[in-house]
Amino acid sequence: MKRQENEFKILESSIIPIYEGKCITGGGEHEQLVNARELHGWLEVGRDFTTWIKDKIEKYGYLDGHDFSPVLVKSSVGRPATEYIFRLDVAKEIAMVENNDKGRMVRRYFIEAEKRYQNLKLIHARSKAERRLFTDVLKEVLPESPNKKWAYKYYTDLVYKIVTGKNAKQLRELYGLSQDDSVRDKLNPQELREDINFERIIESLLELGHNYDNIKDFISKSAIQTISPG
Repeated sequence: MKRQENEFKILESSIIPIYEGKCITGGGEHEQLVNARELHGWLEVGRDFTTWIKDKIEKYGYLDGHDFSPVLVKSSVGRPATEYIFRLDVAKEIAMVENNDKGRMVRRYFIEAEKRYQNLKLIHARSKAERRLFTDVLKEVLPESPNKKWAYKYYTDLVYKIVTGKNAKQLRELYGLSQDDSVRDKLNPQELREDINFERIIESLLELGHNYDNIKDFISKSAIQTISPG
């Protein structure tokens, strides 16, 4: 079954776009992907795309549903066109076998992108674990009151505002996210690290008995000191 172009989001775009989407093999995880037509354009191989990609698939035995997936994309005229989305490791191999400077350059770009992606996945996993702990601390430490259900939102907005300059609602509007989408997935590694750091500070201050106003004042001053020159 062909996939739709809206199933992918761009992770990298400095040379050619690298996308993230569900595993081509059908697994629940996400992986890095490359559009073969965009790779073909960068490599400047001197052959038309259709002939080139069919030759690569046949010559190296790439399998639909394992190494690549056909994707329907919108066309300005006529019927939707079919593109080929490859796993990053396969795209890296295709670049390598071209055996030219362009191929070697894009292969190095793919290798560095893989490293950054793995690092980002680790930070996201750590961030999710820290967020669960943060939620548990709020539930345990805050006194029961009609306003307790809003505490998570208040503290989350406080951290987001310090780290990004926007609260959760503003970030959702900025990135076009629904209520079910994760705002944290849009934060870059540095923002995630800062988010984790401030949540830990809030946890400690809550356990020491500080209220929201005291905590807001404390971490706001901490943020100013962190970004001040010298």
